[in-house]
Amino acid sequence: MKEIEHESLSLLQEHCISADRKIVNTNSTGKDSMVVHHLVKKAGVSCETYFNVTTLDVAESNQMAKRNGFKHIYPDPQHGGFYKYVHDSGIIPTRFARFCCTYFKEKPTVDYFPADDKLLFLFGIRNEESSQRSNYDDVTKNPMWGDRDWISVLPIRKWTELDIWLYILSEGIEVNPKYKYGYTRVGCGIACPYYTKYTWVLDKFWYPYLYNRWRDILKQDFIEKNKWLIMNCTIDEYIMKAWTGGVYRKEPTDEVVQEYAKYTGLDEDVAKKYFNRYCENGCLNTRGQPLKLKDKNILAMNMKMFGRDIQKFKCKKCLIKEFGWSKEQWDQQVQSFKEQGCKLF
Repeated sequence: MKEIEHESLSLLQEHCISADRKIVNTNSTGKDSMVVHHLVKKAGVSCETYFNVTTLDVAESNQMAKRNGFKHIYPDPQHGGFYKYVHDSGIIPTRFARFCCTYFKEKPTVDYFPADDKLLFLFGIRNEESSQRSNYDDVTKNPMWGDRDWISVLPIRKWTELDIWLYILSEGIEVNPKYKYGYTRVGCGIACPYYTKYTWVLDKFWYPYLYNRWRDILKQDFIEKNKWLIMNCTIDEYIMKAWTGGVYRKEPTDEVVQEYAKYTGLDEDVAKKYFNRYCENGCLNTRGQPLKLKDKNILAMNMKMFGRDIQKFKCKKCLIKEFGWSKEQWDQQVQSFKEQGCKLF
């Protein structure tokens, strides 16, 4: 432990003590950040510490940041916090498509500091954390910074998680209360698709308001976007598992069809026709695969124009071409049928 501490202190002193740059120490109040914060003090590095407000951090993390005097970097007020961004954009973060770090950490940091400043950032990133981070060196540069003269130093990149905890205990470093609650991570949470499912049990116990708030959002998003048709699962299956990413199953179960019929007011026989339909003309998606029809309006237009007993469906492009409509006329037709009270829509 003394050896890895010495290596980290030497790295900090080499790059920071006589640096002609402003030193920016980032801190999430997590275990890695707090170890770096402790090492910075031991190395005699003069710098200010900054806490990125994600608006998903729990009270314990925010209080810890304030107690330690960390400066706060806030997200763009024009777009607001996490929940407002999700509401306005309609985007649910998943393992395959997420915006959180970019929106709440990287972009606010880029906007916070003048572009012509020479900066040196300190990050508590470790090679062990992921395959992507395993390739990081002592000194790195974030591509999002563009041509700014900014660099980052990773003083604990070679440390293991066991090293971190042993050092925290031996040095008496402050620990975020979330770890004592049973969590292995303290950042964001509640809505992070990378948190394990046992974490959801902890969320339900320790933060019931946040837990229920997020699940209400997931349910509303599922219903509004007719995700029965996309994921072939029920609302509960989506909330308890599927929202983190991927299609739940290839074919809908009877329960899925029944629930969809209940929420849309359709007969079950008609509701079945909305699932797993492809363009009969052989149209392909951007990946060169058969084009699956997921939009309820397109499926409804097929049944409205050709009858509810149809077995083959066309995509929007093919329907527009067949009836000689413009895109504006398509929108007018859909809106007209909705206003007439057609349940297909």
